[in-house]
Amino acid sequence: MTLDIQPLDPAHASERQLADYHAMRAAAVAVDFPEDPPLTYASAIGRLRTPPVEDGPCRFWTGALDGRLAGSVRVALPEDANSGIAQVEVHVHPELRRRGVGTALLRAAMPAVLAAGRDTVLGQPMKPDSAGAAWAAGLGFEVTHSMVMQVLLFAETPARLWEVPVPAGYRLEQWTGATPERLVESFAAARQAIEDAPSGRTAYQHTRWTPERIRQADRELAEAGAEQRVVVAVEAATGQIVGVHVVHNYPHRREIGYIHDTSVPAAHRGHGLGLAMKAAMSRRIADERPDMERICTTTATVNTHMIGINHALGYETARTMNWVETAAAGLAGRLAEQNR
Repeated sequence: MTLDIQPLDPAHASERQLADYHAMRAAAVAVDFPEDPPLTYASAIGRLRTPPVEDGPCRFWTGALDGRLAGSVRVALPEDANSGIAQVEVHVHPELRRRGVGTALLRAAMPAVLAAGRDTVLGQPMKPDSAGAAWAAGLGFEVTHSMVMQVLLFAETPARLWEVPVPAGYRLEQWTGATPERLVESFAAARQAIEDAPSGRTAYQHTRWTPERIRQADRELAEAGAEQRVVVAVEAATGQIVGVHVVHNYPHRREIGYIHDTSVPAAHRGHGLGLAMKAAMSRRIADERPDMERICTTTATVNTHMIGINHALGYETARTMNWVETAAAGLAGRLAEQNR
């Protein structure tokens, strides 16, 4: 069978193309992540058309075997601190694996990676013992970071777990949408504390938060139709923000909130601010968004303190995921050699 690889433009794809894409992705999710809910059409196509804003510009290709959609590859080109990285996702229908589909799709995407001047290819997070992890290792990808995914299910979590007092000397403020102008500078300074979060050996860098970047991110989220909820901890004596907790929710996945940042500058750690902010966010979402079924977050496996905070609030660990990466030039060479 011959694999027919073609570019995919999500904005102008036909209904047949979108339906085939959803069927392929849903089949893959059911096999690779059976602990997750089934992937809906709205979720699959929504993410295809509206990727997370931090991913930057994205390009897509699909591969068909005798007219049947066998797999896809996505190349995301993040900007700013990560302008040297290409994030690559390869998905193959479970019934059509071990036929070279994923390798061929990745090979087809590599010219775009190199043309964009990206030195490093970062693969999608994958389970350590998965077939995808073995495939990536065979292509020279190395594990550079390990994280756990934790999930809070509102219907199964007692609300009493979120009855957490605010530490003395602090108060909480919260908003939805764009950051209030009076708080932008303080918010940016506090949010920069996320750079202390463990990140292993990965080349991926945390966003450099400045007032200008905060405003830009707010605009990008609004343009994507995403909802941003924020809870911050404010030091009463100074009025400065000293803790940040951010949750994003996209219109195509209204049932899921994604924790984007939780950070506290070093001088204010150890007082329980992270626990208080996360508890306040859980109470708020339960009150304001009864249609939101869950919150998902990823935390470095070595960050046992934050993992423990999440467990205290009712989060359950769903799985461990490894980040893998390799040098773009070396990967392109290996893929070319295999094709000779």
